Amino acid sequence: MTPLRLQAVPVLAPDEAHALAETLARMEPWLTLGYSAESLARGLATPDPGLTRHLILRGGETLGLVAVRCPWLRGAYIELFAVLPGSQGQGVGEEVLGRLEQEYRGRTGNLWLLVSGFNAGARRFYERQGFGAIGVIPDLVAQGQDEILMRKVLRASPSP
Repeated sequence: MTPLRLQAVPVLAPDEAHALAETLARMEPWLTLGYSAESLARGLATPDPGLTRHLILRGGETLGLVAVRCPWLRGAYIELFAVLPGSQGQGVGEEVLGRLEQEYRGRTGNLWLLVSGFNAGARRFYERQGFGAIGVIPDLVAQGQDEILMRKVLRASPSP
């Protein structure tokens, strides 16, 4: 099998951003949270020097996308993580998180992310990868929806 590759992209080209955003808008959690393809495409195509975006590729096929903001709360924040439907359940997400952990270990003490409270499958996945729930934030992204802040400790905090 062709190896998985993470390709850093500062922004996605408008056509690529639109195509990916169309798929994301039909997936959870973006569907329930009410994100439109247009708003997702704008976010994918807008430069942000604090955000590192990676296309998840195998051969020439895009399997998903991960975007990481660093620094963020003594760590790195996984701002967007999507494995496209045809690639889910094949170990892609686990491999990507493992690579992110390797990349940020030694540079920062934590990996952070938010998971929607209704997205039980994603929460179980993150827990299996070593993330623990820190707290619930109601109405952060959408009215009536909770987000759960999760953290994976990459190294112990230095003693005072």
